[in-house]
Amino acid sequence: MSALAEPLDLGPLLDALRGVKWPARERVRAGLPGTHRAAQRGTTGEFTEFRAYRQGDDPRRIDWRLLARSDRAYVRITDERAWWPTWILVDASASMAFPAESVTRRGSGVADARDKWEMTRAVATGLAAVAHATGDPVGLWVASRPDGRRLPPRTRRGTVHAIASALNAVTPSHDAPLAPLLSRVPVGVRVVLITDGLGDDDATLSAVARAGAAGSDVTLVHVVHPFEIEPPAGVWRMVDPELSQVQRAFGTTSRAEYTATFGAWRAEFARRCLAAGARHLEVVCTEEPARAVRRIASSAVRSSA
Repeated sequence: MSALAEPLDLGPLLDALRGVKWPARERVRAGLPGTHRAAQRGTTGEFTEFRAYRQGDDPRRIDWRLLARSDRAYVRITDERAWWPTWILVDASASMAFPAESVTRRGSGVADARDKWEMTRAVATGLAAVAHATGDPVGLWVASRPDGRRLPPRTRRGTVHAIASALNAVTPSHDAPLAPLLSRVPVGVRVVLITDGLGDDDATLSAVARAGAAGSDVTLVHVVHPFEIEPPAGVWRMVDPELSQVQRAFGTTSRAEYTATFGAWRAEFARRCLAAGARHLEVVCTEEPARAVRRIASSAVRSSA
């Protein structure tokens, strides 16, 4: 078992995300008062318009001052505001620990790249901070073995630090499917899956489609390391992190074939995510985590425009 990762330095990350908004793409189901526009329209929220009184309307909703001036009965219509629970589901299977320290030492040209797990922790914590700052309850569910970690959505102070601590305590290992977790998340919530897509993507994307059909808003953040896109020069012995008995030699003659195959797989994975009803955003480990978080949040702004 590998040693636990170095804790994240939250200060610079949280400072870089102050003021970032992460709105709902569509009106959310009515719930406790919050910042998102609710599907239900009523008379207690932000005023938008008057509507002529109809039989069956509650007489208490009539605007009596307007009635006195116009001799016609109107009710006030408002945009209700509701909070929106956010679940962050994180893949902590063995492949998320890529690259190993020995690979990093031998590689070149990407000295500033984080490993996939460091990038995942930073993006997950940043998204939690943005959701929490708007008053939304935010929770975490880590797919890992032998045991996963689950923090139910909360709004209380300290939630973001609790999520960061939970992620710091996890070491990616074994295979850890996301689909069973996604199938147990309540419907009608915002869900973010952070994964490298190298597990059972058929089961994951089927679960994504079911969640979307049930009313949840799903975003899949695809974490990719630059060594996966363009392997470092030299001859390597490649080992499947989840099936160590699967190994093969890798050198100059196989690099071009690999690069083409991996590029085609990334494009197909993105297409399948979109077909399943999720937004797909690829995050390469050379990107600053705060910038990646802003891209994810701003994609929701564009979708809701």
